[in-house]
Amino acid sequence: MNIRTPMTAVLGLLACACSGASGSEPSEAQMREAALYAINHPPGVAVSDPISIKFFKKEACEKPTSMGYNCHFDWQVASANLGASMYNNISSSFFYFDKESGKWAMRPPF
Repeated sequence: MNIRTPMTAVLGLLACACSGASGSEPSEAQMREAALYAINHPPGVAVSDPISIKFFKKEACEKPTSMGYNCHFDWQVASANLGASMYNNISSSFFYFDKESGKWAMRPPF
C-alpha cells in the first residue's frame, strides 16, 4: 500500500475545506450568524433593544451573482422592540463572503 495516496487525499480535502469558504454558498449556521449581525447592526442606526433569532431554516440559494448568493430562508425573530417583528416578513436576502472580516455577511433586505 502506498502511504502517499491517503496522505494526498487528506491534504486535498483539507485544502478544499479551507479555501471553499468563499467558493460555495453559505451554510445555514453562517446565514443565521450573518442575519443576526445585520439586524442588530444596521448602518447609521443604534439598536436600543437587541433582536434575537428564535428560529432559522435555510431553504435554498440561487446561483451566485455579483451581489452574492440570493438565499431564501424561514425565520422568526424576537425583541422587546415591536418594530423588529417586520423582519419575520422577509424570506430572502443576498449573502456574500466579506474578505475583510473573513465571514459571511447579509446585505440589507430592504
